[in-house]
Amino acid sequence: MKKDIDKLMKKKKIDVIYAEGGPSKDANLYYLLNGVKVFCRYIKKQGRKPYLIHSTIEREVAEKTGYRLINMNRYNLKRIFDRYKDLNRAKAALTNEIFNDLKIKGNVVFYGSMQLGTAYNYLRELRRLNKKIKPHYEPEKDLITLARETKDKEEVARIKKAGRVVAQSFKSLLDYVRTLKIRNNAIWKSRTSKLLIGDLRAMLQRTLFEKGYVNSAGIIVAQGRDAGVPHNAGNDREVVRPGKTIVFDIFPQELGGGYFFDFTRTVCFGYASKKLKKIYKTVRDAQDYVVSMLKVGKRTVEIERSLCRFFEKNGHPTFLTSPKIQSGYCHSLGHGLGLNVHETPTFGLFTTNKDRISRGHVFTVEPGLYYPDEGFGIRLEDVIYIDGRGRVVNLTRTARRFVIEM
Repeated sequence: MKKDIDKLMKKKKIDVIYAEGGPSKDANLYYLLNGVKVFCRYIKKQGRKPYLIHSTIEREVAEKTGYRLINMNRYNLKRIFDRYKDLNRAKAALTNEIFNDLKIKGNVVFYGSMQLGTAYNYLRELRRLNKKIKPHYEPEKDLITLARETKDKEEVARIKKAGRVVAQSFKSLLDYVRTLKIRNNAIWKSRTSKLLIGDLRAMLQRTLFEKGYVNSAGIIVAQGRDAGVPHNAGNDREVVRPGKTIVFDIFPQELGGGYFFDFTRTVCFGYASKKLKKIYKTVRDAQDYVVSMLKVGKRTVEIERSLCRFFEKNGHPTFLTSPKIQSGYCHSLGHGLGLNVHETPTFGLFTTNKDRISRGHVFTVEPGLYYPDEGFGIRLEDVIYIDGRGRVVNLTRTARRFVIEM
C-alpha cells in the first residue's frame, strides 16, 4: 500500500525515489501522483514529503497532488540544452542539476518509461556527472511493485465498482440476446440480419463506455475454435451460433486511466452438448477448489500445482507433466489486478515464483480448458480480494450460467 512506501524504502536501503514521465501511460506514475494528470519529475527522499518538478503550463494541475512543488523554470533549460548536441546527455545534465539543487545522494531508484537503450545511456551519463548517487538495483520485485501489490480500501472500492459495471453490462448483453430468435443454426438480430460476434463486442464496449469505462487493453469475445485459444480475441465477422462455447473476457479500465477489473464467463446460447456441460462443470469445480485453498501465507506456486493435479486427475493435460501443451489447461491460474490488468502476485509453476497470498491482495482465479481442434474452450474468471482479516472475498457478482436459454 502507498502508506508502506517509506517502510519499504528503509527495508530496501533506498534513499531516494526518482520517477519521470506522466500518469497516462505509466501506472507507477499514476500511483505516485494519485491519478493527477501532470507530466513531471517526482522525487521522494526517505521519510520526507515528495517534490514535484513541473512545467510552467501545468503549475495549477500540479497543485492537486499536494506535494512540494518546484517550477521547472527555476532551472536554466536553454543554457543546459544548448550545451549538448546529444539530447539524452542534456536530459541527464538537467537531472544532475536538480539533484544537486535538492541535495540528492545515496541509493536512488529510477522509474519511468524510457526505451531500454536510452535509459541505459541516460543513467550512465548521470552517474558520470554525479558520483554522489548510485542507481539502485532491485533484483526481485521493485519498491513500487511491492507497494502496489497490496490494495487499500479506496483502491478496492474502485475495483469493486468496476466489477459492478461489468456485471451490469454483461447482464444487459445476455438479456438482449435472449430476445432474439434462433433459425437455421444461427441467431438473428432482425428478419434479414444474423447476429455477429462483432455485434456482441460493440454492445459491451458501448455500454461500458457509457458507464465510464474503456477497454484500453482489449476485450475477448471468442466462439468455438477461437475460444479454444486462450487469448484469441475472436472474429467480429463470425455469426453467433447456438450451442457453441463463447468466451467473454472483459477487462475494462476506468476512463482516463485508473483501475481495471477482469471477468470471464463462458456461455452457450440456446443449448449445450453433454460433453460441453461436463467439461464446464470440471472448470467450475476447479475454480471452487482453488478458492477453497486460498489462505494467507500459502505460496501461489503450490496452488497452481494443486490445480494441475486436479485437472490431470480429471483427464486433462497440464504444464505440470506436459510443458509444451497447447490444449487442455495451458495457461496459469491467475494474476494480480490493479492499475495494470496483469500485475503481481503471480501464479504459474516457475520455481523463481516466490509469491505468497497476503492480506490486501487482489487477484484473479481463472482456470480453463481449451481444445481448439475440437472447436471449444471454456474459462471462468473471478476477482478475489484478501481482506485485512485474511478472509477471501469474491468481488465478482455474476452467476456462473453456462447455457443461456432462448
